[in-house]
Amino acid sequence: TTTTTTTNDAFVTSVLHRPGSTMGATALVAGTTIGAGILALPAATASIGFVPSSLALLVAWAYMAISGLLIAELTLNRMGETGRQNIGLLELYQRSNLLNPSLGILGSAAYFFLHYAVMVAYVSQGGANLGIAWTDVGLPGEVNPILEQVAFVTIVGSFVYAAKPKLVETTNNILVVAVVATFCGIIGFGATSPTLDLEALVAPSNQHPDLLLDAFPICFLSLVYQNIVPTVVTQLEGDRSKITKSIVGGTLIPLVMFLGWNAVLLGNIMNSDVTTVVTDPIALLQQSGIGNKNSAILSDLVSIFSELAITTSMIGFIYGLLDAWTDVFRLPLEGPDFDKVKLPLFLAVLLPPLLFSLNNPSIFLQALDYGGAFGVSTLFLVLPPIMVWNERYGGGGDDDATTKKKSLTSPPMVPLGKIPLGSLWKAAGTLIIEQGGDKLGVWDFLQTQAATLLNNHR
Repeated sequence: TTTTTTTNDAFVTSVLHRPGSTMGATALVAGTTIGAGILALPAATASIGFVPSSLALLVAWAYMAISGLLIAELTLNRMGETGRQNIGLLELYQRSNLLNPSLGILGSAAYFFLHYAVMVAYVSQGGANLGIAWTDVGLPGEVNPILEQVAFVTIVGSFVYAAKPKLVETTNNILVVAVVATFCGIIGFGATSPTLDLEALVAPSNQHPDLLLDAFPICFLSLVYQNIVPTVVTQLEGDRSKITKSIVGGTLIPLVMFLGWNAVLLGNIMNSDVTTVVTDPIALLQQSGIGNKNSAILSDLVSIFSELAITTSMIGFIYGLLDAWTDVFRLPLEGPDFDKVKLPLFLAVLLPPLLFSLNNPSIFLQALDYGGAFGVSTLFLVLPPIMVWNERYGGGGDDDATTKKKSLTSPPMVPLGKIPLGSLWKAAGTLIIEQGGDKLGVWDFLQTQAATLLNNHR
């Protein structure tokens, strides 16, 4: 901050240094992490069991925390290389010369795939929640699913398009407070509900670790925050200690919340057939006939929490996609030039997910699952360690300069040298192959063929 004062008829200019707050950066990371992915956790983990799924969350948290620290290291070095502060996530993949052209394109494609996949999920569930709200307030008739989704996109999209950024920020902050309040209510009512069965929750017969791998896409997706790491680095002025504390602490808070959320929600349905017949996560959470009045209140709180979480997350993703498209086309984010293309940009952000969702109104969990398995794994778990490897040890870039070790601004943010880098991208690559084979039916086909060969040889 610059101020000007007068002393003995002379003007003296002083600069007041206001460094970023570690607590504020931690809150930013935590708030970004707590998104609509939490809504899919119970359905993604109900068939696996609380204990194995908690282990999956812990492993996912460790990998995602390391990923954020690697992106912070890349951002610091990019700032030192360019002399600029405002480094966007896409710039790291596209213009840092740490990836060859094909991997740079893959990074950009993964960015858009992840954001649009999650947007499809938001549109699908946000519209469904509007229909539930219509019924809950006692309005007559049922709303067509197509109208529900069109209405949701129109309400949220029109508000972000027409409102001043300050009003959008204020409204979003109020909604975030409401999200926290309803979450606390869910934990409170769920933990005191007579339907909570902690013994069944941890019973060995209800744990199925053989299905553990299927939970990782949603676990990874629930812990996404990396898109704001460059902002955290800028706010904390490159202070490595503060950045590390903010990323580790800011992701640890949601981890504890997710473990509590899963315990309460799964614990309240352990003695119900709902785990075997409900595949949609919001339908699972919004069951109204599980118990007594306490359970009915829990159901209402979950419905409110669902809509609030999806709305706040969707606002952030709209801005994220706007930033990405303006970065691709080298457009400003405000001013007359932006106003000329504002409407086409918003249509490019909102129409594709709406059309996909209209084609399959119950696509919520599937869209999040695909986003976690392929988008998150590629964008945050495969490419960052490859880029850091190339930056620290040389090789892999798109010109001769990047085949040599660079003079780096930042020492490694993650210890143990090459071990975590190799572990991260190899584990994520394995997940991508396994999930790709599963979703394409490759493993089922191979099993069928193997069984046929065995039968023919008998």
